[in-house]
Amino acid sequence: MSRARSRTRRGPRKDRLIQTRVAQELEKALKSEADRRRLSVSHLIRNVLEDTFDLVDTVVRDVDNIVADSVELADQVRRDAENIAFGSRERVRKAAAERDAGDEGDEESDEEPGETDAPEPAAEGSDPTADIDAWNAVTVNRPADCARCDKTLARGDSAHLGISATAGGPKVWLCQNCLDTLE
Repeated sequence: MSRARSRTRRGPRKDRLIQTRVAQELEKALKSEADRRRLSVSHLIRNVLEDTFDLVDTVVRDVDNIVADSVELADQVRRDAENIAFGSRERVRKAAAERDAGDEGDEESDEEPGETDAPEPAAEGSDPTADIDAWNAVTVNRPADCARCDKTLARGDSAHLGISATAGGPKVWLCQNCLDTLE
């Protein structure tokens, strides 16, 4: 019976044969590794190729996540740096204005005594969150109190720090429960 005939009785082969030439050193390494793993050389090569493609697919798929996370982190660092720079400029400006006001001393001023550019403190019973434009999720480093419920926020707690366009205003903190109740 010929080979072609015997294949038709068993059905056609589903696997395909790929041949390639390799250096003698690589052939020895493949045969040695196949013996060590108790596999045929073709099974070892098939396994290595499949594992390599799986690994490459995983790396390519995860690169998108890594890049997205990196971009998000870079944006957050940029925003934080801008906020720090803005706050520093405001503190320097205020210090310079106070120093200049102290130097002028006797000269008349348009401002009433005690009048400054700083916002007025919130009146008793008013909403301390009224001037907040956004909330930034943070981990507390120094103890603070929630502006709504007066809960003490300890170091390491998750909280939300209010961001306002008003420079030099008081820091406004919210615990997660109070943030969830905002309308």
